[in-house]
Amino acid sequence: MCTVKEIREAIREDCHSQHDMESMEIDRVLQTLPFSQGNDLLDKPPIPKRPYRRRKSEQNS
Repeated sequence: MCTVKEIREAIREDCHSQHDMESMEIDRVLQTLPFSQGNDLLDKPPIPKRPYRRRKSEQNS
């Protein structure tokens, strides 16, 4: 699975090599992408979950 950072780098490389675009133009293109807005949630490691513990079964005696 690709990260957002890897996708950005691939787009930047393609725009620079294939389309001979300057970095200012490439930055403008990257700003129009939906994942370039807001926080990059996929760039951060996931929040660890608490360990699962089975509840003790209550017995009525």
